Amino acid sequence: MLAGLVGAVVGGGLLLRGAWDLWAQSALILVLLAGLAAWLCGRVIAGWVPCPESRLSAWAGALASASAVAAFWSPVAVYARPACAASIVGLALFPIVSAVDTEGREKLERLLRAAGWALVLVAAYQRVHGVARPPSSLLNPNAFAGAILLLLPLSARARDWALVAGLLLCLWWTRSVGAWMGLAAALLLHRRAVGPFAFWAGAAAGSIGLIAILAKLQSPEALHRLAWWGAAWRMAADSPWIGLGPGSFAYALAAYVPARPELSSLYAHQHVLETAAERGWPYAGLWLAGLFVLLQPASAGRRFGPVAALIHGLVDYALAVPGVFWLFCASAALAAPESGRAANVPLRRRPAIGALTALALGACALSVWRAWSADRLRAGATTVLREQRLDEAETLLAASESLSPHPEAARLRAEIALASRPERVVDAAAHLRRAVRMDPYRASNRDLLEAVSRR
Repeated sequence: MLAGLVGAVVGGGLLLRGAWDLWAQSALILVLLAGLAAWLCGRVIAGWVPCPESRLSAWAGALASASAVAAFWSPVAVYARPACAASIVGLALFPIVSAVDTEGREKLERLLRAAGWALVLVAAYQRVHGVARPPSSLLNPNAFAGAILLLLPLSARARDWALVAGLLLCLWWTRSVGAWMGLAAALLLHRRAVGPFAFWAGAAAGSIGLIAILAKLQSPEALHRLAWWGAAWRMAADSPWIGLGPGSFAYALAAYVPARPELSSLYAHQHVLETAAERGWPYAGLWLAGLFVLLQPASAGRRFGPVAALIHGLVDYALAVPGVFWLFCASAALAAPESGRAANVPLRRRPAIGALTALALGACALSVWRAWSADRLRAGATTVLREQRLDEAETLLAASESLSPHPEAARLRAEIALASRPERVVDAAAHLRRAVRMDPYRASNRDLLEAVSRR
């Protein structure tokens, strides 16, 4: 059951736009929590619970705790919390997968390959219908390329050469130079395992990639990346210990780059710098050190995908997409040996432990559900607001904020207050002050607050 649960969540994350949308992310997290609760309670009742590898669990737990601290103290905590939840799901896969036995791991790999086939078929359909760079079911071709790098070694280990060929063809369609450089570098680093043909193919691909990179050095694409990397470095310098919070890069970027529309970006396009900017240098160091300790003794086949994805992450943002990050964590966790340990639960303690487990996971699920419900109410308010149904929109926004306060909801309530009755200036100003507190980087909120305050 555990392997099927992990496969369903990771595969679902890939097929639902990389779990980038809050609804998809929330639904998959709820599935994971419900499945974990059922599995753990069943194991507790049976009196025998497989245990994850202790050092791996401690490492993942430390990272999850640091991410939660960064989200709590973030200047944009309302945006950091969902990103933190998504990253904790990925980190939780390390101890979960370590508790899966050999048969379960084989099942998990089959499920991931099935997801790979689905991605290839969707991309082929898009290509046939005129999409030059098919993104498959992910956000865009670059995110798809990151997923391909992780799925390729899974397919090669199973000798599913048809899937390998399909994934390589899709990688060619994406035209992601960074992904090809990641693949080439991984082939060069694993020369003995991949053989001379693959090694020289990697060398050729790497040479072509370097030429392509040199040709793009003065292009807007390269110059924008340099600006984003510089912004991420300055963010990390401003808050080196805990960063600005998970997912904060997009919201803080305006304070670190010139006000030019073309420099807007959701991600830093550099995994290490973005990690340091959002979670601090200690987190980034612990994350990379743990991955090195985990992957270094693993077989080349287990190491290949995560290494290629990390190299790709030096110039692109695929690992910032939740679905791809979950696939990365599952792939890296498969490199660790299974723990092979289990704990016996005394009969008299089983009801209490089972109840506490269900309550803890239920509390986590309730938090996710409240945030998702608040988002749905905000979306509904936006819809009725377009139809000028102001009272109904205000009711929906108030209900949304009772579940989870949000700067966008506060701003909309201020606009409704000004549009419905001009004398509600005080209410509008109060809503705008809340919006500025929750998102201090959005200049339009501050400008509107100043305009309202002058009335």
